[in-house]
Amino acid sequence: MSDLRPNGVKLKLGKNEYELRFTINAIDDIQEYFDMEISKITDLFKDRKKQMKNLRYLLTLLINENIDCKNDENEEKIPHVEERYIGRQIDTTNVSKCIEAIYGAFSAHSPEPKEEDEEDPNVTSGQQKN
Repeated sequence: MSDLRPNGVKLKLGKNEYELRFTINAIDDIQEYFDMEISKITDLFKDRKKQMKNLRYLLTLLINENIDCKNDENEEKIPHVEERYIGRQIDTTNVSKCIEAIYGAFSAHSPEPKEEDEEDPNVTSGQQKN
């Protein structure tokens, strides 16, 4: 069984290490901001002209979501990162690592697919039990 409160996926930017975390809130924000379903996240990196802006937005959102999760658990609050700051930490040497970290965080926080043989005890004849 997967951890219901997983840690973020780590990414080093500049001198700092951050964690990226996909939560329901992050997914909702991404879908709203880009007016697309989350399963199409790879499309955000296809247009070279928009790739960096999309990357900067996503990293900032996912880092800040992880900060919010940590702040929810601790009295000492960690400040959010600014999108312009994140943009200064991205360059041609780490773009691929940044994109891979986003994909890694997305897959790490997605539910694991069920085996075809495995039956869901909550579902009977296509209807969910209450």
